[in-house]
Amino acid sequence: MDSHDHSDDTEPQYVSFQGPANWFSFDVPTTLQLEQSEAFLEIRPQAPNDGADDNPEPGWSMTMYAAWVDESEPEKSASSFEASALFPGVITSTEARRLELPGRCRTWQGMSRGRRLVPWWKQMFKPSPTYEWRLWVVEFREIMIVASLQSPHGRPLSAATVNTCEQMLNSILFAEVFACPPMLFRQQVIELAEKHFPLLEVKPTGSFSVSLDGSEINLSNFYRSYIHSPERLKDIVLPGMTAIVRLHELGPEQLMPELPEARERIMPMLYPEADADESMSEFVQAPWVGGLTVMYVLDEEESYRFVHERMLTHWRLSREQLHDLAMQNLQVFADENPLEVSLVGDEDDARMLVPVNPSPYNSVRLLGEQLHGRLRQVLGAELIVGVPNRDFFVAVSLNHPELIGQIQKRVVQDYQSMHHPLTSRLLVISADGVSEYCEL
Repeated sequence: MDSHDHSDDTEPQYVSFQGPANWFSFDVPTTLQLEQSEAFLEIRPQAPNDGADDNPEPGWSMTMYAAWVDESEPEKSASSFEASALFPGVITSTEARRLELPGRCRTWQGMSRGRRLVPWWKQMFKPSPTYEWRLWVVEFREIMIVASLQSPHGRPLSAATVNTCEQMLNSILFAEVFACPPMLFRQQVIELAEKHFPLLEVKPTGSFSVSLDGSEINLSNFYRSYIHSPERLKDIVLPGMTAIVRLHELGPEQLMPELPEARERIMPMLYPEADADESMSEFVQAPWVGGLTVMYVLDEEESYRFVHERMLTHWRLSREQLHDLAMQNLQVFADENPLEVSLVGDEDDARMLVPVNPSPYNSVRLLGEQLHGRLRQVLGAELIVGVPNRDFFVAVSLNHPELIGQIQKRVVQDYQSMHHPLTSRLLVISADGVSEYCEL
């Protein structure tokens, strides 16, 4: 979330947002709020209690929909988005000023009559109120964007509102390479696996997985990395598949190592509780806070694999002993790899702290009380922590509560886009340990 600087304080401030699958970015004034869910973006004026000035024209909303255009799915073609379907009860409809974007851009403006849930005879005496709308359809290479703007019932759209929405749309910058949607991505992964491992059976499984000679690989984390660098599909996917193939080649002694050989490689790892479902039930795990669970891995240098229940039986370890051993190794790792951080604010009044370098063991450091003490020394007795993914966390001082809302929005955005996501919830570190942050 990068803010653009303006020399004149009276000029509006903008925040840059990424569209679905990072197909495009665009700028949104900070006086507006944006909600994102999969392929849809909804933009509207902020309510007065959100910290913005009272908007002279509240009630309008603009919805943006982005889709990968596939000839086999005619319902996603531009022709399927007609004003009569999006704005029922059309009274007038005319072409309007086109956007200044590459590709094919079309714009319509018009007015519709809203539907009222009242008996028909009452509508004869008091017709349903009308509302004004705009519709933009942009087709660029494989991507289509449909944006619709609607006024409150009974009120027209002001020129200022239309201009604001046009400016947002005209700020769209398309990516040089488009990440294909999940199902096409899975097909490309299958083709890549068949090319590099021709002797292994490769087939699609589950909702978003592939089976590589009987071993199921969930593609969610690969896809999260891929949408940031779609031109690097081979570099992102092939190492993970190669690691699976190597596990197939390991003998029983390597798959079930003796404890003396594995002891120093056992590490804790945070994992989203929602994903630790039945498919993960064979692995050792312990509930934590904020929708997170603690799992345990064997570090294999370039990768890791989860510790499963059979290993505990083989090692004759209890869960408590496994946890203590993993935490000891985490402390050794922390001592040998001091956490380098970037600090926002003065030394006497620090506001925010983030790790400089990503690491698979960055977020799990929050399990250690030693780090809690250091963070509290820098940021105050109580602090807020966001852990959107495995490799990154952000800590904010409670002495600066105005930052919490901003951090919450960024954590949610990072959780939705980063690989190895953990949680969109915020945590609190205090003298009592770690708990989930509950906004008053």
